[in-house]
Amino acid sequence: MKETKLQKYLQSCGVASRRDIRAWIHDGKIKVNQRTVTDPNFPVRTPGDRIHVRNKLLKLNPQSKSYFLFNKPVGIVSTLDDPQGRPTVRSLITRIKERVYPVGRLDYNSDGLMLLTNDGDLANFIISAKNQIPKTYLLKVKGALSEATQKKLEKGVFLEGERLKPFIIEPVKMTSSGNSWLKVTISEGKKHILRNAFKYSGHPVEKLRRIAIGSLSLGKLPLGEWRELKDYEIAAFKKQYHFPE
Repeated sequence: MKETKLQKYLQSCGVASRRDIRAWIHDGKIKVNQRTVTDPNFPVRTPGDRIHVRNKLLKLNPQSKSYFLFNKPVGIVSTLDDPQGRPTVRSLITRIKERVYPVGRLDYNSDGLMLLTNDGDLANFIISAKNQIPKTYLLKVKGALSEATQKKLEKGVFLEGERLKPFIIEPVKMTSSGNSWLKVTISEGKKHILRNAFKYSGHPVEKLRRIAIGSLSLGKLPLGEWRELKDYEIAAFKKQYHFPE
């Protein structure tokens, strides 16, 4: 019989994202052997303990790991549930039989690549700030980005009293109206970091699309669609970013 911390075990079972699991535990929505548990480090024994998640009995054998790339449209909340009743990722992945959840967030007004999985260890590895997994975006910003402004962003600007990690910026093209398309890679995941940094620099973001998470690329995946990742793609990602097996 194996003993594991409650939150870690639920993540390994692909129940939900780390944030959602912590919230459910905090809100008393998890029971172990009919006892409400609010401590994420509560030890559970498997097999043996009966765990209820939001009043549903959890199957105690973690499911096989699945990985999907999803092209999120604008106007879709990047979670499985939304208190405001807005459409979520869940509404577009009903054909996925496995129980998977989004890794990280992509804001409501942005579109592009998201990873969906039930592999809690890999999800935590990707969103952990210490691992600095690069994420690449296509941005349309207002106006022409000067060389001086680009260099400042590439060195790391101060925003709200904190220096941001350097951006990698590659100009793509100018529009007929004088705005700029840029390819930008970042290695930290602060909320609205790109929108805030470019607004601060005098170039508000008009469109934002994530096109890559590390070596995982959006490619030609249609908007609102998903595809399952191949084993070799996941293996290559783990090897490149030194995922601890």
